[in-house]
Amino acid sequence: MVRARLWYGPAGHELGLDRFARYLRGPLGCALTADPRGRTNAPLLLRDPLPATVELNRRPEVSTEVGALIARLPADAPAALAERLAACTARLEFSDIPTQTAFTPGSTLARSVLLPLAIAVDGVVEEVETGRLHFRAPPPPQGAGSAFMRALSRILGALRRR
Repeated sequence: MVRARLWYGPAGHELGLDRFARYLRGPLGCALTADPRGRTNAPLLLRDPLPATVELNRRPEVSTEVGALIARLPADAPAALAERLAACTARLEFSDIPTQTAFTPGSTLARSVLLPLAIAVDGVVEEVETGRLHFRAPPPPQGAGSAFMRALSRILGALRRR
């Protein structure tokens, strides 16, 4: 059963599972098992720190499915979230490994893998069962105007405390 999806693209659209495996093994320190038959499109088996099967999906239907996800967004969802989702052309699907404990994407341990991976590909994590979405908001604009607004905000905060 698919428990979480990592929607991403278009910049990372051409990334293969081998690139994701290197990132999971390297900076994230995960233990993986590749397909023993050597198939390059076979799912990855994430063994440690948590068990999950990782499959890549970049079929044309992904764009249609992400459109349905955008349509379900609440009215108060950040515009940046809808824009990021609209650009998605591929996704990684995280599901349970048979005979292992269930993969729970809402756990701290799962998020310690999913969120850095999402940041690396500028993606959005969807917890399938709860519908919760996680993404890194774009940084605030830099420049003289934003510096002025930060300073003004600090001054107003100090005045409110008095």
